Amino acid sequence: MTMKTLRTCLLLLPALLLAACDGGKNADDAPLFTDSAVIATRAPLFTSGAVSLVAATAPFAARNNVVASATSDLFVRSGGDHYFVIKRFDTNQIQRYAASNPAAPVYTYSTQDATDGTAQSNPSDLLIVSDTKAYLLRYGSGKLWIVNPSATTEAAFKIGEIDLSAYDTFDGVPEMTAGIVRNGRLYVAMQRLESFASVKTSYIAVIDIATNTEIDTAPTIDGLKGIELPVRDPVSLVGIPGSNNILVLADGGYGGFDDGYAQLYEGGIVRIDTAANSATLVFDDGDATTHPFDFFADIATVTSDRGYFIGSTGFGATQTLYRFNPNTTAAPIAVPGFQAVAMGSLAVDPNGKLWVTRTSDTQPGVSILGFTSGAETVDASLIDTVLTPINIDFITVPVL
Repeated sequence: MTMKTLRTCLLLLPALLLAACDGGKNADDAPLFTDSAVIATRAPLFTSGAVSLVAATAPFAARNNVVASATSDLFVRSGGDHYFVIKRFDTNQIQRYAASNPAAPVYTYSTQDATDGTAQSNPSDLLIVSDTKAYLLRYGSGKLWIVNPSATTEAAFKIGEIDLSAYDTFDGVPEMTAGIVRNGRLYVAMQRLESFASVKTSYIAVIDIATNTEIDTAPTIDGLKGIELPVRDPVSLVGIPGSNNILVLADGGYGGFDDGYAQLYEGGIVRIDTAANSATLVFDDGDATTHPFDFFADIATVTSDRGYFIGSTGFGATQTLYRFNPNTTAAPIAVPGFQAVAMGSLAVDPNGKLWVTRTSDTQPGVSILGFTSGAETVDASLIDTVLTPINIDFITVPVL
């Protein structure tokens, strides 16, 4: 290693753009790349937000407050060698960042349409199909956007829309909350709330991504085309590795004003057979009297026979991490050391490690778990993110 190469490595290390000082080229003189976690974070009192970057390999060096935000309602989504920051309620924007310059936005576009009026689009997620096509879920609207994530002007960003308002006759807003692209289809989970209350079963709309049209999965008495779920208030969708099937996690939602907005035990984990367009309840969250896992908070799958979910009794140190087999109804196993602690969301990195957000106001951060000999191993007990982590995705950054 030359002195010039060493000096360059030392300069770039704090920016997390470098994992190893080897000259930055492989045998074919092509750029080398490494993986990094991009993490949306918020202040404990929800007064502001930020983005952290953490190297996806030991010693998991962190760079915090890479992007500062005046809003705490953030969500990050990877685009490969770039990432997006989705600014939700009261901001209604999406920003794109390049991994090679992660603190400077490539663009900031509005998620509001001229026809939205005073209603907030409240974007919830971005599901990417290609460099030039993605689906933007808008929680506050009945219309899902088809967008070009590489658009160089705001006018060129929106390239189409899909109307899902038929799923909610109350106000035309079905609360599209989460989605996943699988085997040529987009699956969109809709909560179908009425004045914030979970009074109806939820649905999954299925979109053919080649034609951008909704697939009629099984005509029902109410005429809706999607897959009816045996749960309410879905919050997360994940794929089952090794198959085209998906899992839906629902927290059950809350009752209305007359019920004091109490937690409803109408949630659980549902397996969607994408060939049969059928929904099977895998785990039920019980009822107000008996609820062994409390309510379900988030989910991740690592392999075809190993997934994880968080059971929660509410805010604070009241969460437990469970391991389960996505293809069976065998009893979930509580992970030692991750019981009755403050946790929020889960993510799986490209190395098959489970990242767990730790949401304590005094010790926020991320834990990283491996798996060997039938049990979890702790690769990192707590990576400090300064602010409370919200969600995690993974980007590929260049090794210079």
